[in-house]
Amino acid sequence: MPIPSPEAPPASLISTAINALRAAGEAANAEAVADLLAPDVVFHSPMSATKVFEGRDEVAALHHDIFAVLKALKTSEPLTCGDTGSFLFRARVRGVELEAMNLVRVNEQGQIVEYTVFVRPLPGLATLFATLPPRVSARRRGPLRGALVASVAWPLAFVHRAVDRMAPRLL
Repeated sequence: MPIPSPEAPPASLISTAINALRAAGEAANAEAVADLLAPDVVFHSPMSATKVFEGRDEVAALHHDIFAVLKALKTSEPLTCGDTGSFLFRARVRGVELEAMNLVRVNEQGQIVEYTVFVRPLPGLATLFATLPPRVSARRRGPLRGALVASVAWPLAFVHRAVDRMAPRLL
């Protein structure tokens, strides 16, 4: 027996939210992102299957950190269906290019309630992993914890960038 699902918000709500999120991203405006979030928003990080950021304040603070490390962020045209929308973006982190997809779901008021990010290629994700979590950790737990996270993450990024340069010659 199928479980009835709540009615999806009108298409204009997801279109408005997703276009505003794209504009906020390209402008690196964390306050504008915060205005789009539901109070109980859940953010699924591309860097961990276990760490989820919850609540408008935490996700907005995370976006301050994200925009501090991502440079030259450019978005694509969005795709929407029902209460869900997505768009791709390209950016650079410490000079390494990455591509990502944002997948968001909105509530009946057009606020983002669920937000998931997927990142590729692996060297870009690894460099993001070596840059963003130390910053987030330092903000949340202090500079010593941030330095500890950085010391673990940087070798991973170095190895992935090196392998990415060598692999085409070996294949």
